[in-house]
Amino acid sequence: MRNIQTKIFSILFSITLFGSLISCGGPGSDNSAAALLGLDIPASATKTQALTRYADLAYESYNQAATDAGSLLTALTTFTTTPNETNLTAARNAWVVARSSYLVTEAFRFSDGPIDGTTGHCGAPGGSDYSGTDDCEGAINAWPLDEVVIDNYISSLSSTPTFANIYAKNGDSTLASGSEGDTEKVVMTGYHAIEYLLWGQDNTNSGDNTVPGQRPATDFSGSGIPSYRRAYILAVTQGLIGHLQQVRDQWDPAGSGTYRTDTFLTSGNTDTSLGLVFTGLTSFMVQEWGGDRLSGVDSELQEDEHSCFSDTTKADFYYDAQGVYNIWTGNYSIKKGVNISTGAGLVNLLSSKNQGSITSQIESARDTFCINLDNETTDPNYTTSCPGGSLSHRYDQVIMHPADSQHSVLENVGLLINTTLAQNVVRAKNVLGL
Repeated sequence: MRNIQTKIFSILFSITLFGSLISCGGPGSDNSAAALLGLDIPASATKTQALTRYADLAYESYNQAATDAGSLLTALTTFTTTPNETNLTAARNAWVVARSSYLVTEAFRFSDGPIDGTTGHCGAPGGSDYSGTDDCEGAINAWPLDEVVIDNYISSLSSTPTFANIYAKNGDSTLASGSEGDTEKVVMTGYHAIEYLLWGQDNTNSGDNTVPGQRPATDFSGSGIPSYRRAYILAVTQGLIGHLQQVRDQWDPAGSGTYRTDTFLTSGNTDTSLGLVFTGLTSFMVQEWGGDRLSGVDSELQEDEHSCFSDTTKADFYYDAQGVYNIWTGNYSIKKGVNISTGAGLVNLLSSKNQGSITSQIESARDTFCINLDNETTDPNYTTSCPGGSLSHRYDQVIMHPADSQHSVLENVGLLINTTLAQNVVRAKNVLGL
């Protein structure tokens, strides 16, 4: 009798322990408890559920980016009305916040969606209508940017510029004359144009305790060029909001005739859409997040820092990782550990044994970058205490000095993103037969 009771107790204890371990894992966990017990938990979501959640995430993410860009415009309106150092700092802080909510949307790229798909949705045909047939990503976040072209344009003005006029100058070879001469760097709109206008050139290039661009508020004070500069930054910020709204509206769950309703979630298109999602993620990892963004590790050039005027490039990497994490887990988050909404992610399409270590690898890539600079105090993940092994030094100083003690951190995270993680996501795609 005692042996039977012991066996029953052991079975009940194992079931209870297993249940508690699994429940602690939560959505998107690596199911290490299941692996420990040699079990394979079935997938917990259908393809349709995962695709619908992806579409909802896209709408929610772009909507937040547009909202925060609106707050940036409010801060810039105050600053351009009263150009002083206090209002300039407030505008820079608003840019930092707006930038974080946009960066988590970058994981939606390369999936033939509204942000950079074959069908463009952005432009500047006139008035307040920012729709068009151009690639939205290029209008919103084109990089690298040759700052001289913006100065050349503003210096050539004799009247207040409109967004349509500014937008038309993207890629204008005449503005590239006398600068780097690369028309692809003639970028007149988007986050980085605003960043340059707020911070100016970063001319500090030595030591770990240097600073970002130091543009004074007086650059926006007075008539002539300062007045054109004021008009320029307001116009491109209004355009930024308009373009973000164009992308957002293509994902609107209440919309009709949109990419969401007519392509992404159409009946019979499930595997195609899901395949594009997985392909987009791996392309983003290899080409952008773990590719071009890390080009400075090899070139050792300060100009290869992505957000080179504000020195906030570590945030670019952090939130790119968070965006991938959001799609993978189905949870929308900007601040670490705080879920704004939850749902079925790509991870939920896989059984526990097929999930591998993708979730923890994304977290590791994200947490490699510590957002700790003095000009990033409004960043949702700003900290004064960087975890061991993370990149706590200034990004531009690390890439410019291969002997920097943290240079290997960037080399290692590059391998993690564009090799290990990308390959594991491809394997997950293959498991699903996409």
